Amino acid sequence: MLIMEGSQPMFTIFRMEVEADYIGLLLIASAGYDPRVAPKVYEKLGKFAGDSTFGDYFSTHPSGTQRAKLLAQAKIMEEAFSIYRDVRAGRGGEAFL
Repeated sequence: MLIMEGSQPMFTIFRMEVEADYIGLLLIASAGYDPRVAPKVYEKLGKFAGDSTFGDYFSTHPSGTQRAKLLAQAKIMEEAFSIYRDVRAGRGGEAFL
C-alpha cells in the first residue's frame, strides 16, 4: 500500500522537495552566495529539528541531514560552485539561465 498525502504519493512529494533543494542551491550560487554553506545550514537545521531515521520513512520532506548529504554530492556541488565562480568573476547569471 502506498502512503498518500492528499492526492500525491508521498514519494513524489519527497522527490519534488529534493529537486527544489537542488534548484535552490543553483539559484543561491547564481546570486553570488557560496553554495558550500548550504549543506552546513541543513545539518544545523536537522540537529535543531531532531532528525531521526524513523521520521524520514514517513515524511514528505527529507531530513536536514539527508538534504545536506544530497546537496554535498560532488557532481551537484561542482555544478553549483562553477556557477558561483562564474558569477563572482563577473560572468553573470547566464551561467545558470
